[in-house]
Amino acid sequence: MKLNNIIFPVLAGSFLLAGCYDEKMDWHTPEGHNPVTPGEIPLRLQEEIDNYDYIKNYAAEYAPGLSVGVGLGADKYLNEEDTAYTEICDNNFNQFVTGNAMKMDAVVKSDGTLDFAKVDAFLAKAPADKEVFGHNFIWHTQQQQTYLRSLIAPTMEVVSDGNVANILQNGDFETGTAEHWSSWGNESTYEVVAGAGYDGSYGMVLTNPTDASEYSAQLAYDLTGPLTVGETYIIKFKAKSSSPAGTLQFAAQNSSDYSGEGYHSFEVGTDWIDCEYEYVPALDNMNRILINFGKVAATYYVDNVEFGLKIEDAPADAPRRASTVTYTFKTPEEKRAALLGAMESWIKGMLGHVAADGRFVGWDVVNEPITDDGYFRGIDNHFGGSWTDADGVTQYDSAPVEDPSTGLTLNWGDGHFYWGYYLGMDYAVKAFELARKYAPEGLKLYVNDYNLETNPSKLDKLIEFVNHVDQSGTASVDGIATQMHVDANNLTREQVDAMFQKMAATGKLVRVSELDVKIGTSSPTADDLQLQADVYRMIIESYLANVPEAQRGGFVIWGVSDAADEHVYWIPDDAPNLFDAGYVRKPAYKGVCDGIAGKNIGAGFTGDMWKDIAE
Repeated sequence: MKLNNIIFPVLAGSFLLAGCYDEKMDWHTPEGHNPVTPGEIPLRLQEEIDNYDYIKNYAAEYAPGLSVGVGLGADKYLNEEDTAYTEICDNNFNQFVTGNAMKMDAVVKSDGTLDFAKVDAFLAKAPADKEVFGHNFIWHTQQQQTYLRSLIAPTMEVVSDGNVANILQNGDFETGTAEHWSSWGNESTYEVVAGAGYDGSYGMVLTNPTDASEYSAQLAYDLTGPLTVGETYIIKFKAKSSSPAGTLQFAAQNSSDYSGEGYHSFEVGTDWIDCEYEYVPALDNMNRILINFGKVAATYYVDNVEFGLKIEDAPADAPRRASTVTYTFKTPEEKRAALLGAMESWIKGMLGHVAADGRFVGWDVVNEPITDDGYFRGIDNHFGGSWTDADGVTQYDSAPVEDPSTGLTLNWGDGHFYWGYYLGMDYAVKAFELARKYAPEGLKLYVNDYNLETNPSKLDKLIEFVNHVDQSGTASVDGIATQMHVDANNLTREQVDAMFQKMAATGKLVRVSELDVKIGTSSPTADDLQLQADVYRMIIESYLANVPEAQRGGFVIWGVSDAADEHVYWIPDDAPNLFDAGYVRKPAYKGVCDGIAGKNIGAGFTGDMWKDIAE
């Protein structure tokens, strides 16, 4: 008869609660069985996970040279009160990727200048031994749309018929003061300055320090009484801006409850233009007019403001227009030159700024260039982007329209910009050429896309894209990155193996750039968490099995925890990360470590480790 060691979980739990490993424990051994020792008692799952080392240490042990990164939020990392978040990043990963801080809309301002304040703060805090990977240069979203649009927008000319019964005082500011006018919002300033006017006389100078909403900074004139509902009023003034992308907005308002109407925006560039708009009040309490200047950070110059009833000197059946507006459109060549100049300024400025840092190892030059249905994004009217309008209706990006009466309408969501629409496939070729030209030596240049594991035809199109860049320009693509925002319930090892094999067959570096695993709920069961851990492990094991060591660009875990503030905009109502909302390691953490090691590391953990846990 074989004798077995017997383990009593209740005794094991009592032993852990005692917290004193050195005290002699009186183990109960039933008659006929061998005695039990702590070394034979396995750790419970959460205790086992807590006993795991940091992820980067397993990488150093089992896959030397492998970059294991985290896609982090720079704001959270810089938050001095969120020390646990910072410690998790520092302790577990050897490469940092900022989720948003290095994207175009975070760095390029609406006038085309570059603001590196957050980038510099992040680099100053990140430990010196961390690699840094840049993300990203050219995308179809999170672009500085206001600036880019200003470069291709037509020139507007307003010819006034002069038929306004002006009721404003000091609209030409020739008193040398701001009498009758007031201004507020967004830490803006206003001042009447000699020589700032249209003809060199006095003019109003408005300074808006940061991009915000149009109404965030306002210049106001309070009227002596409310406007008459149904009557036609005209606002007209001259304006220019320090930014080619300047924007001013007319509005009417009630000075007590701040209700408003009549909103109309003007594109104001660096040359004086005439701004004019007809407004018919629908509300009976409008007793203030506004010129809003909060949208684009710039200095604005305003002069010769008039407002009042339209003088009806035209036939009754004539169009009720205060002016004739004409647009002069730029040629395709002019648009191309302007956009390529902006692209160079952006890429050169960013790479030049960080070149001396020494920690940068790579950059996503072009992000998501392929639509889900397999076309080059932005080319031949294939866009693939969508957005939600003010009524909550989903709208889809479509071709821009230039109309003689309305000017340029992009038909793209906020922050969306398709470089390929105006530059063709040359946008990608030029982006890689510019990145290569200004990159520090050794920096690897990548293209990056998503759903490649479940959409093989999209991967084929991405490889076609890479081949085009390699064959059409003077710079080549170093690596291909797959994002891998995957669903644990809809992914197989066969799909993942096939993707990595096809990517490796290109001879390029292969990188997993944004790995997270959805499980379909923010309240996972033990089975959900185990499935998620298994998928993380499977992906990493497949990567190491199918990508030769010389082609491994590393992998990045996208996000740190399941905390709600990390998922306001990205995978809400789920639990896709390695740490839970309280920064506690999940089974997924173990899955990543086991994937790197190629084995169940925790299988060798025993009750002897309880002392460390208790302490």
